[in-house]
Amino acid sequence: MFQLETERLLIRTWKPDDRPAFVALASDPEVVRYVHGGTPYAEHEIEEFLTRQARQLAQFDVQMGVMIEKETDRVIGLAGAQPALSSGDYEIGWWLARDVWGRGYATEAGGAAMRHVLDTLQHPRVIAVIDPANEPSKRVAERLGMTHVMRGKGSEFGYRLADPVFDLYERRR
Repeated sequence: MFQLETERLLIRTWKPDDRPAFVALASDPEVVRYVHGGTPYAEHEIEEFLTRQARQLAQFDVQMGVMIEKETDRVIGLAGAQPALSSGDYEIGWWLARDVWGRGYATEAGGAAMRHVLDTLQHPRVIAVIDPANEPSKRVAERLGMTHVMRGKGSEFGYRLADPVFDLYERRR
């Protein structure tokens, strides 16, 4: 079963009770600014996201799971890994509720996701696909020892979203 744990965080599979917390995250334009063009998720997109995570868990033993702050037992975001599809790579990622920004949780969660891909799954490479304007996430990738590979459309490096322009970061095992 997919579960990542750090000193302060638990990242686990989604449960039905987590839906309201995900709706709150996905409805905040600041939280989704760099992952969804700043447009809050519509109801059908929320359902598609949660369904995709369940499918990815079953097929690949990875997902963008729910992030729990251990101290408060509160859902504060999501993090994990997902297949980048045609490239064969696994992408790590993180979203955080605004009230916990700046506490180092993204680096902590991203590191756990990266170790899961490289060490547990023994994949040779992990990537982060980041909106070019998302400076905080680029700093997180760099703190994780990832290097910038290129800027280009997702289609140029086999990403599931073909048209937007992204910065691609990687770390090899």
